[in-house]
Amino acid sequence: MAFAVALIPVGIVLFRLRLLNLQDLSWTLLLAGGLAALGLLLALASIVKVWRRGAIGGGRAVSALVIAALALLPFAGAAFLYRQFPEGASAETAGLVDAALAPVATASGSPESVLAGRDYQATASMVYEAARTALEQEGIEITDVQSSLTPPRDSEDLGVSGTVAVPIPTLRGSIAAEPQDRFALKDAREYTIQAVAYAPIFAFPSDVTIRIAEEGAQTFIDMRSASRDLDRDLGQNRRIIVAFLNGVDEAMRAAEGIVQEE
Repeated sequence: MAFAVALIPVGIVLFRLRLLNLQDLSWTLLLAGGLAALGLLLALASIVKVWRRGAIGGGRAVSALVIAALALLPFAGAAFLYRQFPEGASAETAGLVDAALAPVATASGSPESVLAGRDYQATASMVYEAARTALEQEGIEITDVQSSLTPPRDSEDLGVSGTVAVPIPTLRGSIAAEPQDRFALKDAREYTIQAVAYAPIFAFPSDVTIRIAEEGAQTFIDMRSASRDLDRDLGQNRRIIVAFLNGVDEAMRAAEGIVQEE
């Protein structure tokens, strides 16, 4: 049973180090769960034997029962989550149910996978900064941002200096240097953020799309999160969205507090 307890974290560490693939991890956890379940049954049988016949070894049997129960706790938690979220590997807010912002997995269609978005009495740029703060706090990595004011990519052609007909190479590459913060986009009315979120412990990746749109005096923010490798996420994408939106709420309250003090 001690082997089963040790096998679980060892398998997770090897998976995080990419020494095990997802299938190998599944077999490792299945083996650990089977050993723990067998140990639990043997411990119960030993306790019954001690109780009925007065045999020695009751303390060891109880210790084995406790160790087996501890090893089975993660599996009990997974079973509970599976009962709550039996299918689906994605979640989204209501504003993105019919949108096609990214080629992500289709939502399960269950009510649990559709959440309420947010709307704020603020500009889109202010909500965008709050979203970036929340993403950083949640450990979600931004991979790309498009806005309504995103300029076209600069041409790599050489410029022409002077009025002569012969082109003279210029140092355009050094002049148009990349800013330190390439996601610092200001004063747009719409933003689309592409990012990657990672599940705790196992670090399963989820592809994330966030849309921020300013309409009149309000700005709406919606989000979609879809597991990249899993067929069932056990509610993880829903938790990613809820945690992110709560983080945006906190960041917006902090920003509004600063504005009011000024």
